[in-house]
Order: sequence, then structure tokens, then C-alpha cells
Amino acid sequence: MSTPSVSDAAGDALVLALTDVIKGASGPEIQQAQAMLLRRLATQGDVIPSRIPAPRNITEVGGYLNLLTELGETTMCKGMLGAALGLAASVPADDGAGGTVPPLRLVQIANDRLPSPAGDGVPLSVGVRQDLAAGLQAAVADVRAAAGHLPLWGPPAALPAPTGGTGPTPDPLPYLGREVWVAPTAALTDPETDPIVLGRASTDPGAGYRVGVRVADGTAEAESADWVGLKWDAVGGAFLEAGIGTVTMLALEKAIAATPFVSRPLTAVPPSRGDYAWARMVAVAGLLPGASRLGDELALVWTGDQIVQSAYADHLDAVWDGAAFV
Repeated sequence: MSTPSVSDAAGDALVLALTDVIKGASGPEIQQAQAMLLRRLATQGDVIPSRIPAPRNITEVGGYLNLLTELGETTMCKGMLGAALGLAASVPADDGAGGTVPPLRLVQIANDRLPSPAGDGVPLSVGVRQDLAAGLQAAVADVRAAAGHLPLWGPPAALPAPTGGTGPTPDPLPYLGREVWVAPTAALTDPETDPIVLGRASTDPGAGYRVGVRVADGTAEAESADWVGLKWDAVGGAFLEAGIGTVTMLALEKAIAATPFVSRPLTAVPPSRGDYAWARMVAVAGLLPGASRLGDELALVWTGDQIVQSAYADHLDAVWDGAAFV
């Protein structure tokens, strides 16, 4: 039995080190390299063994070159010569595998799922734009450390398909990684036990409603006060107010104050159980009214192929007006 040489061991160690660097690094350049390596594994190399024997001498190499030249396979001829010399083939970044890697990406952050039937509708993770994710993840963790829950909801991690003119174009903010929701199943069922309450405290000015997160006494920025929470009446088909006594609540806007996301209070009762405006958390930093184009924002996180096959293909020139792309 042969013993691996020192040079073989050193080479193996170098390959493992390079693999760890590629796996652990981040950034658009590394993503581009990762995509290229995966493409080459799928289409080149020894993933599919060669159907012809390796050339044994220069004469056989010349024979292959002559054959490919006669067949007009110039590209294959160059690739064969490079392979014989041990050189990596030149593969363009946009070789039909989805286009160039966007400068940013949607990252999945771990969700805070509820230990009750209300958690059934809460996804395991939600997608947020790469540069907006860390703060939101920290906010979820902080609420959890305060014995509370801040479960989130987001759309599927794919752009919506064209509507064919049969319906409105979906709001693009969630697909830009700029909007997530408080999971609707965490509220509006029973304000006395729901981890999330849509209501108001006795100390609140006015008659509107805001989102409160139930947390432990003594939590920083939280307040203990008498609360009224909204509860959906399935029989009457409307929301009712229910007093829940003195509770310690952390206002949602305070829970996410250190993140790029903001939440807006409601001035009136939601018109229906399916109206989730109260649950929206949006991050619009960097969107300049009258200047920011939808196509440019999509290109930050999606490839060109994905965009042109989506519901937004005909709306790329829509411009941000301060509230929406129009």
C-alpha cells in the first residue's frame, strides 16, 4: 500500500483551506465565484466522465485538434486544448445561468415561531435585503430575551409571476427585501393571551390603535398600563374592543427603533380581518422620491432573467413617489 507523499498532503490541505475561504466569505465577488464554480461542476470537468480516452502523446492531441477544426468547433477546440494543458476554461459570468450576480441578495433570518397553534402560520424564516437584515434579527432576539415574541411573515422567496392583466401588480417592497409583516396569526384572536396586541393603552393620546408586544415586567422602553385590544368577532364579522387590564407592553415602533424598519399606527379599526396594514414594517431608507426606479431597485437583489419573467417586467420605469412605485 502506497503512502501519500508530503506534497499530496500539502496540496489536500491547501484545497481544504481554499474551500473554507470560499464557503465562509461573502460579497458579490465571492458570490460570482461560487456561482461560476457550481456552473463548472455541472457542465465541465469530471462530473460526467469523458467518452474518449485521454491523449497519450502529442500526435493524438493533434488528431483531436484536426478533427474539431474540420467540424468547425472552434470553441470546443480551445476548450480541449486548455483542458490538455490543465488551464481553466473561460466562462462568462452571464453564460445563460441567470445573469450576473446582483450586488446584494435576500437573506433568510430565523423567525420567532410561537409554541402554540398560532405558530402554524408563521414561516421558519423570512427574507430581508442583506444590508437590512442584521438589525431586524437583533430586534427579534431582544424581544425574545424579554420573554416576548415577535414572529414575522414575508412572501415566498421568488418574484411573483405576471398577472396577465387580470389583477393588480403586487406591492414590490416585500420582494425588494424592504418590507416584512408581524405575523397576523399572532394577534387579533384573544387580546388577553395573544403575544401581539393591536389596541391602545389608557395613556395613549387620541383614539387610534398601535401594535404592542407583550413582554416581561421591567423590560427597557416597555410600559405597564391598562390596555384595550381589538378582537375579531367571526359571528358579527367585525372587530370588537376588549379590555385586558394592566399589562406590560413594548410598542412595536420601540422594539424596532434600532432597525431600518418603521411601523405606523392606525387611526381607525381595520375594515376587515384580512386587512394587514397594521402589521407592515417597511424600510424605505435610500429611496429618493421622484428619482428611485423600480428596475434599479430590483436589480440590486434579482438577476435580469428573474426580473423580465416577473410581474414587474412592464413596470421597471415606475418611480418612487414617497409611498409607492408609480
